Amino acid sequence: MDGLSSAASVIAVIQLTGSLVKLCGGYIQEVRNAREEILILQRAVTGLQDTLQDLQNNLQENKAKDLPTSSRLPSDITACLSDLQALEARLNPGKGKSLMSKMGLRALKWPLKRAEVEGLIKSLERYKSSFLLSLQVDQTMVNNTERINQHVDLGKLEGAIDAGFESFSDRDEVECLLGTRTELLREIIEWALSPSSKSIFWLRGMAGTGKSTVSRTVARSAKNRNHLGASFFFKRGEADRGNAKKFFPTLTRQLILWKPELRPGVQKALDNDPDIASKSLREQFERLLLEPLLGLDQRDQPPQNTVIVIDAMDECEHDQDVRNIIRLLPRLQEVKSLCLRVFLTSRPELPISLGFSEIGNQVYQDLALHEIAKEVTEHDIQLFLRHRFTKIQLDRRVPQDWPGDGIIQELVKVSVPLFISAATVCRYIENPKWEPKSRLAELLKDQAKYVSKMDKTYLPILTRLLDDQESDEREQRQLLQEFQDTVGVIILLAVPLSINTLSSFLGIEVDQISNRLDSFRSVLSIPSDEKQPNYAASSTERYLHSSRPWSA
Repeated sequence: MDGLSSAASVIAVIQLTGSLVKLCGGYIQEVRNAREEILILQRAVTGLQDTLQDLQNNLQENKAKDLPTSSRLPSDITACLSDLQALEARLNPGKGKSLMSKMGLRALKWPLKRAEVEGLIKSLERYKSSFLLSLQVDQTMVNNTERINQHVDLGKLEGAIDAGFESFSDRDEVECLLGTRTELLREIIEWALSPSSKSIFWLRGMAGTGKSTVSRTVARSAKNRNHLGASFFFKRGEADRGNAKKFFPTLTRQLILWKPELRPGVQKALDNDPDIASKSLREQFERLLLEPLLGLDQRDQPPQNTVIVIDAMDECEHDQDVRNIIRLLPRLQEVKSLCLRVFLTSRPELPISLGFSEIGNQVYQDLALHEIAKEVTEHDIQLFLRHRFTKIQLDRRVPQDWPGDGIIQELVKVSVPLFISAATVCRYIENPKWEPKSRLAELLKDQAKYVSKMDKTYLPILTRLLDDQESDEREQRQLLQEFQDTVGVIILLAVPLSINTLSSFLGIEVDQISNRLDSFRSVLSIPSDEKQPNYAASSTERYLHSSRPWSA
């Protein structure tokens, strides 16, 4: 007998147990001298009924599978059905209402002796144990098969293992210090949890403003609330983290582990096209991510909040890949079974800005980290510096009054709005091979030391911007000259100038200046209004002024 026939037979027995439970209930109300025996029998029948219901559910859910014990069920089910029918005949010999109406409820007598009841209970327990064993064997087989399938699925779906939150390669990266970025984090968490918020939150900021630190903190908060579905932390130059090739497979792998119900849809995509992970970004997104998400059961109410964190999008090689990803992400709004929210950070580089302008601000909200009120950033950087200097005091036995409020305020002033500047100073002073007080004094005295320590932050950006592989030697020289004419003037002038004023001052067309400045949004604040002034952060200005990258 196949699984479907077995399920039909089990249903017949379940219906009969329901009838017996009702008959016992009638006797319990009207027969007082055997009430305890009747109650015990009713409980045994109810227990058998529950087990049969579980068995029937398992047969129905796995009707397409070859369950190992289903072939042994028919004989037990038939025997159980026969015994229960005999019991029903004893409890209701007149077949229901005709006899009851003739005799009256008060004329009811319990027809079974105590020994008979004990024998029936043993028989019911024996059937229950047999059915439970069958259920456990079948469920174990199904679970083992699913675990094997899980291994196969993830083995076929190769992701960027180090790109996820809490990866070993990022073990030394920090999260926001308690008490800093409080309003920003509150706003992001409220966005993530609100069912009416826009699906994408784009946190943009110049190099060194602390975007990745915020990303890790958001990921931690979402994980603690069981809302972190997936994450991808881009990092230029680090194999699979520096490009988009494994971006969607990585998100899919993580979402499968978080939401196992996605597995059948993803397996179907892999079965239909084993090479899907090497196809275009659009194909990967639609087949591996969107279609399995759309296939989830939508009966769960309300939809579960699910956060996807994408950090440092500007670190992804190939500008067109970046724009393609931004175009695809809004389609996650089509998923109704989950409340998907994408938190994305990047520098305000032109390809990313253009990508967001294409999708329209009706699907995303954005916030510029470097435009947060200066006093808020000053407070946070000061708190950060005091925390780090306190740690130095404890670790290195430095006097508690060191370095003093004045020095901290000076460091805050040159760091705002760049957390990376304050962190760079602290790392320089914390070096265990050198005495911290002397290191701080040297840094304050010799600006060149500070500049050399900021090379790691700024030099890769500037090299990438100024080294155009598609230009010939003449165009390269022109690029450097235009950089000197525009950016050089911005950092040397005491008063920030707007693009319009720069145009008049330099005698260069507004469009030409705008075009050149568009490439430097990672290190300069470039307002969309050409009448607003352009400026560089204090630490950025010091670096550019001292290192003179245009003199190369």
